[in-house]
Amino acid sequence: MDLKPMVITRIAQTVLWLAVAGILVGYLISTQLVWPLTLGISVVIAAVALFLIVRTHRMGVRYGPEGLEVRGLLLSRSIPAEQVVRVTGFPAVRWATATGSSRWTPIFAFYGIGQLASVERYNQFCILQLRTWDEERHPKPPPTGNPRRPRRGK
Repeated sequence: MDLKPMVITRIAQTVLWLAVAGILVGYLISTQLVWPLTLGISVVIAAVALFLIVRTHRMGVRYGPEGLEVRGLLLSRSIPAEQVVRVTGFPAVRWATATGSSRWTPIFAFYGIGQLASVERYNQFCILQLRTWDEERHPKPPPTGNPRRPRRGK
Protein backbone atom coordinates (compact mmCIF):
# COMPACT_ATOMS: atom_id res chain seq x y z
CA MET A 1 0.00 0.00 0.00
CA ASP A 2 1.27 3.46 -0.82
CA LEU A 3 0.41 6.41 1.43
CA LYS A 4 1.12 9.96 0.28
CA PRO A 5 0.24 13.40 1.64
CA MET A 6 -2.89 15.09 0.31
CA VAL A 7 -2.63 16.77 -3.10
CA ILE A 8 -3.28 20.19 -1.55
CA THR A 9 -0.31 19.65 0.78
CA ARG A 10 1.99 18.72 -2.10
CA ILE A 11 0.82 21.74 -4.12
CA ALA A 12 1.42 24.05 -1.14
CA GLN A 13 4.94 22.71 -0.70
CA THR A 14 5.64 23.14 -4.43
CA VAL A 15 4.52 26.77 -4.23
CA LEU A 16 6.72 27.24 -1.15
CA TRP A 17 9.88 25.96 -2.90
CA LEU A 18 9.12 28.01 -6.02
CA ALA A 19 8.63 31.14 -3.89
CA VAL A 20 11.84 30.59 -1.93
CA ALA A 21 13.81 30.04 -5.14
CA GLY A 22 12.21 33.11 -6.76
CA ILE A 23 13.01 35.32 -3.78
CA LEU A 24 16.62 34.14 -3.64
CA VAL A 25 17.18 34.58 -7.38
CA GLY A 26 15.46 37.97 -7.29
CA TYR A 27 17.73 39.05 -4.45
CA LEU A 28 20.81 37.88 -6.37
CA ILE A 29 19.78 39.85 -9.44
CA SER A 30 19.13 42.97 -7.36
CA THR A 31 22.61 42.84 -5.76
CA GLN A 32 24.16 43.36 -9.21
CA LEU A 33 26.98 40.89 -8.69
CA VAL A 34 29.14 39.83 -11.61
CA TRP A 35 26.71 38.35 -14.15
CA PRO A 36 28.35 34.90 -14.58
CA LEU A 37 28.43 34.46 -10.79
CA THR A 38 24.77 35.51 -10.47
CA LEU A 39 23.78 33.15 -13.27
CA GLY A 40 25.73 30.24 -11.75
CA ILE A 41 24.27 30.69 -8.28
CA SER A 42 20.77 31.11 -9.77
CA VAL A 43 21.12 27.83 -11.67
CA VAL A 44 22.16 26.06 -8.45
CA ILE A 45 19.19 27.55 -6.57
CA ALA A 46 16.80 26.50 -9.34
CA ALA A 47 18.26 22.97 -9.38
CA VAL A 48 17.90 22.62 -5.60
CA ALA A 49 14.32 23.93 -5.77
CA LEU A 50 13.49 21.45 -8.56
CA PHE A 51 15.02 18.60 -6.54
CA LEU A 52 12.95 19.57 -3.48
CA ILE A 53 9.76 19.84 -5.55
CA VAL A 54 10.28 16.35 -6.98
CA ARG A 55 11.05 14.94 -3.53
CA THR A 56 7.97 16.69 -2.11
CA HIS A 57 5.78 14.86 -4.62
CA ARG A 58 7.46 11.51 -3.83
CA MET A 59 7.20 11.81 -0.03
CA GLY A 60 5.19 9.14 1.68
CA VAL A 61 5.30 5.55 2.90
CA ARG A 62 4.96 2.29 1.01
CA TYR A 63 4.26 -0.70 3.20
CA GLY A 64 3.48 -4.36 2.78
CA PRO A 65 4.48 -7.83 3.94
CA GLU A 66 8.11 -7.21 2.98
CA GLY A 67 8.44 -4.03 5.07
CA LEU A 68 8.34 -0.24 4.85
CA GLU A 69 9.83 2.30 2.50
CA VAL A 70 9.81 5.78 4.04
CA ARG A 71 10.38 8.52 1.47
CA GLY A 72 11.30 11.82 3.09
CA LEU A 73 12.20 15.25 1.75
CA LEU A 74 15.89 14.45 1.32
CA LEU A 75 16.33 10.70 1.87
CA SER A 76 14.46 7.44 1.49
CA ARG A 77 14.87 4.38 3.69
CA SER A 78 13.73 0.80 3.19
CA ILE A 79 13.15 -1.15 6.39
CA PRO A 80 12.51 -4.91 6.23
CA ALA A 81 9.38 -6.00 8.11
CA GLU A 82 11.31 -8.18 10.54
CA GLN A 83 13.36 -5.15 11.66
CA VAL A 84 10.37 -2.88 12.39
CA VAL A 85 9.82 -2.65 16.13
CA ARG A 86 6.78 -0.35 16.02
CA VAL A 87 5.20 2.65 14.33
CA THR A 88 4.79 5.55 16.73
CA GLY A 89 2.22 8.34 16.70
CA PHE A 90 4.92 11.02 16.29
CA PRO A 91 4.88 9.75 13.36
CA ALA A 92 8.03 7.67 13.18
CA VAL A 93 9.23 4.11 12.75
CA ARG A 94 11.28 2.49 15.48
CA TRP A 95 13.38 -0.30 14.06
CA ALA A 96 16.46 -2.39 14.78
CA THR A 97 19.40 -3.05 12.48
CA ALA A 98 20.56 -6.57 11.69
CA THR A 99 23.18 -6.17 14.43
CA GLY A 100 20.52 -5.16 16.98
CA SER A 101 21.16 -1.41 17.13
CA SER A 102 18.04 0.65 17.75
CA ARG A 103 17.10 3.20 15.06
CA TRP A 104 14.39 5.78 14.54
CA THR A 105 13.10 7.12 11.21
CA PRO A 106 10.64 10.04 11.24
CA ILE A 107 7.80 10.09 8.72
CA PHE A 108 7.76 13.76 7.70
CA ALA A 109 5.09 13.21 5.06
CA PHE A 110 2.42 13.08 7.77
CA TYR A 111 3.92 15.47 10.31
CA GLY A 112 2.81 19.04 10.69
CA ILE A 113 1.95 21.83 13.07
CA GLY A 114 -0.89 24.27 12.47
CA GLN A 115 -2.42 22.34 9.58
CA LEU A 116 -5.87 22.60 8.12
CA ALA A 117 -8.27 20.32 9.96
CA SER A 118 -8.85 18.16 6.87
CA VAL A 119 -5.11 17.69 6.33
CA GLU A 120 -4.60 16.80 9.99
CA ARG A 121 -7.43 14.23 9.87
CA TYR A 122 -5.97 12.68 6.71
CA ASN A 123 -2.48 12.51 8.25
CA GLN A 124 -3.89 10.88 11.40
CA PHE A 125 -5.74 8.37 9.20
CA CYS A 126 -2.49 7.48 7.39
CA ILE A 127 -0.64 7.06 10.69
CA LEU A 128 -3.49 4.87 11.98
CA GLN A 129 -3.20 2.68 8.85
CA LEU A 130 0.53 2.25 9.47
CA ARG A 131 0.00 1.46 13.14
CA THR A 132 -2.74 -1.05 12.27
CA TRP A 133 -0.38 -2.72 9.77
CA ASP A 134 2.26 -2.89 12.49
CA GLU A 135 -0.13 -4.31 15.12
CA GLU A 136 -1.41 -7.00 12.72
CA ARG A 137 2.17 -8.23 12.18
CA HIS A 138 2.76 -8.96 15.87
CA PRO A 139 1.21 -12.13 17.30
CA LYS A 140 -1.37 -11.58 19.98
CA PRO A 141 -0.27 -12.75 23.44
CA PRO A 142 -2.47 -15.45 24.97
CA PRO A 143 -4.87 -14.22 27.64
CA THR A 144 -3.57 -14.53 31.17
CA GLY A 145 -5.57 -16.04 34.02
CA ASN A 146 -8.93 -17.75 33.81
CA PRO A 147 -11.54 -15.39 32.34
CA ARG A 148 -14.41 -17.62 33.58
CA ARG A 149 -13.33 -17.60 37.19
CA PRO A 150 -15.40 -15.03 39.12
CA ARG A 151 -13.65 -12.51 41.32
CA ARG A 152 -14.14 -12.64 45.02
CA GLY A 153 -16.19 -9.77 46.30
CA LYS A 154 -15.35 -8.11 49.57
